[in-house]
Amino acid sequence: MAKYTDEAQAQADGFSIEHEADRHRFVVVQTADGGDDAAEGSIVGEAHYTLIGDDAIDFDHTVVDPGLRGTGLSGLLAEHALTDDIVKGRKIQASCWYIEGYLERNPHLAS
Repeated sequence: MAKYTDEAQAQADGFSIEHEADRHRFVVVQTADGGDDAAEGSIVGEAHYTLIGDDAIDFDHTVVDPGLRGTGLSGLLAEHALTDDIVKGRKIQASCWYIEGYLERNPHLAS
C-alpha cells in the first residue's frame, strides 16, 4: 500500500482533496481511473467543520475509508483543511480527536 507524504504523490494515484464549502467539509476524492476528473470519482474521506461566527472554526468530524488508513491520506486531508483560506484569521477548535491530535503534532498550524 502506498504511503503519501504530499498531495502531488496522492494526485498521481488519482486522489484529490476538494473543499465543498456549501457542505462545510473537505473531501478526499478517488477517481475511478486514476485520472484528474474529480467529478467522476468517489468520496473516500472527509473532514467536516462548523463555522462559529466570524472568529472561529470547529473541525468536528474526520474519517477516511478504512481500506485507506495508514496511507497518509488522513494527514494530507487535515493539512489541506487546516491551511485553507477558510481557516485564516479564525481560531481553530477541534472537537474531532484526529484533528486535535494533528494539531498537537503540528502546533504551527494552530491559529
